[in-house]
Amino acid sequence: MNEFILEKEYNDWSINLKNIKGLSDNTVISYQRDIKKFILFLQNYLGDDPSINDLKKLTNNNFRSYLANQKNQGNSNISIARQISSLKSFFNYLIRIKKLKNSHILNFKGPKTKKSLPRPIIADLAIKVIKEAKNIDDAKWIGYRNQTILILLYGCGLRISEALNLNYSDITNNDYLLIKGKGNKERIVPIMNYIRESIDSYIDACPHEFAGEDPLFIGKRRKRLSPRIIQYALEKIRVSLSLPETATPHALRHSFATHLLENGGDLRTIQELLGHSSLSTTQKYTKIENSQLLNVYTKSHPLAKNK
Repeated sequence: MNEFILEKEYNDWSINLKNIKGLSDNTVISYQRDIKKFILFLQNYLGDDPSINDLKKLTNNNFRSYLANQKNQGNSNISIARQISSLKSFFNYLIRIKKLKNSHILNFKGPKTKKSLPRPIIADLAIKVIKEAKNIDDAKWIGYRNQTILILLYGCGLRISEALNLNYSDITNNDYLLIKGKGNKERIVPIMNYIRESIDSYIDACPHEFAGEDPLFIGKRRKRLSPRIIQYALEKIRVSLSLPETATPHALRHSFATHLLENGGDLRTIQELLGHSSLSTTQKYTKIENSQLLNVYTKSHPLAKNK
């Protein structure tokens, strides 16, 4: 979008958004994209760039028209709910800096969304996915790269953004990775020997030299890799192995947590490895049943073991 009348307010709000503790980079980008969509909608609706005065005049019906427009374009309830949050954030900021006194959007509630639990991949299939990653590209180094990224998702429980944000300097320690997760929260993730070997194999096979703060995972043009490349690679793997669409990069992270728990890992450790602020998030994430919790208890608590 080229320059527009509200550009200063938009840019100042964006800076403020980035400073809010706990917001991930992806959330900030989504919020920014939502507000740009809304401004573009107003441009088309008004026939000109909207001004602060135009924002003051917006009614409930104006906001409903925009949200209906987004729904008609195929946006899900989850997307609509986030767009309402984005609008509230932007208009609250304008109220805070005294550009507006109030806004009807603040009275809107998002549509109800069904919170679906993640679907982990069974252990045997997760390993097949990782092995197949080396076979779906003619360039040997790209196969090693894709495989290493998937190993970090399943072997360390990293988010795909966390894996792709790694620099060469981040893997110079042989024992652990220092991961910066959501809200810039740092956590230490141990590197097992097989993970270290996979990283080394990728670096050895890659035709480019690495140093210092260079991105660890790069594309053919030596730029930091986009998540879409790995998503596309996994799409090809799914076709090759006849896997369901639920076999995604994020499903490998879910699988890491679920399989650790199934093999006796404790929730608190898994929470730390995943970088969750709340234990309840980890419990939902791993789809823990009461029977599993009881099993962990009976295996680990001294009273239970001595009954």
